[in-house]
Amino acid sequence: MTGSVGEIVECYRQILSVQIKVSILLAMEINLSCPNIPNKPPPAYSGARLAEYLSALKAVMVSLRKDGIGDHIPIGIKTPPYTYADQFDQLINALLDSAKGSSCPISFITATNTLGTSLVLAPSKAASDGVTKHLPAINSANGTGIGGLAGAPLHPLALGNVLTLRRDLSSHKELSHIRIIGVGGVSDAEGYKRMRSVGAAAVGVGTALGMKGVGVFKHIAEGLNLNL
Repeated sequence: MTGSVGEIVECYRQILSVQIKVSILLAMEINLSCPNIPNKPPPAYSGARLAEYLSALKAVMVSLRKDGIGDHIPIGIKTPPYTYADQFDQLINALLDSAKGSSCPISFITATNTLGTSLVLAPSKAASDGVTKHLPAINSANGTGIGGLAGAPLHPLALGNVLTLRRDLSSHKELSHIRIIGVGGVSDAEGYKRMRSVGAAAVGVGTALGMKGVGVFKHIAEGLNLNL
């Protein structure tokens, strides 16, 4: 889910109220990498905005525990692709600040979301002057065809993000419990193995699911010699 700090806190309260009534384990993933918030960068690119979300979540968790409402549900954050060291540092520092006085409210990080401002062009019919024009191969809401880069082209960047995050989290006792869901370009057993080898506790499949359907999971399992 995504939204303002207040909306996320309310979502947490609502999910927690359902958790009390059901036997399956619920969790909440907050998309802090959404590029569609007007006049603001994705929260996960801003240390100050990250701190706002983490502080509010921790406050509501402490408040609910004081009211005798059991353990919290696991909370995760979905991060955008980080491409330089300061972006990782801002995330780690925000998480460390949120851990002061008690535990960090975050249980897992999903890395990584798509890389924005990407464009795929395809040749169209030649114009009357004989020059071939190139048009967007994929539609987008604003008609430009610009969107997020996912799938195989994202895989190397996603691997680098997972490896760096795992290293940084493990170097701090307060954050070493945080697990990583590795996402980005996994479509077969080898991709799954690569994600696991760089520190992902679990692996997500998105683009390949859309292209190949649910059979992609059987394909991956067979490559891992697992029987489904």
